[in-house]
Amino acid sequence: MTLLERLKVETRQAHDRIEAAIDLERRIASCDAYRDLLARFYGFHKAWESEAAAMAPDRDFFQSRCKTQLLARDLETLGLESDDIIRLPQCQPLMPLPAPEAVLGSMYVVEGSTLGGAIIAREVENRLGLTAETGCAYFRSYGRDVAAMWKSFGAKLLEASSPEADDLIVGAAQETFNVMHDWLCETP
Repeated sequence: MTLLERLKVETRQAHDRIEAAIDLERRIASCDAYRDLLARFYGFHKAWESEAAAMAPDRDFFQSRCKTQLLARDLETLGLESDDIIRLPQCQPLMPLPAPEAVLGSMYVVEGSTLGGAIIAREVENRLGLTAETGCAYFRSYGRDVAAMWKSFGAKLLEASSPEADDLIVGAAQETFNVMHDWLCETP
């Protein structure tokens, strides 16, 4: 079993748990609810990107996948001032990221969410009329390149794969799902 196959199997339960708990129907039922969802994502990404950047095995690769700026742009488009965005609560505590491999495991969750983001973006467009230019840039993060970006991330994961690293990668992915679940599903 490849590392990607193992990640998919061993994180399936955590993935399904967050998908069931997020209540997307309610979260995109109005612009206000949607803005609140984006604020929660912002709080996660802002904290996570700050923490993970220091330990990322390839800083340029990592930085090219950061989403905080997209979220800030969406939030501004939806009416928040930049000072309000800076003061949004940030996710604490984060999962431990003791090694570069742990960052890759955590990135598996974050990068995987871009695949689902394309589906969410279509729902947001249908329900709220928002596009990448009018408040849905985060969920459209890679645009037409989402499959290519996922494939390149998968290649990076497989490069890092080893018997020693794989347990750390999988454990970090599972913990990231748990932290993200608790953060996104907590009532602010």
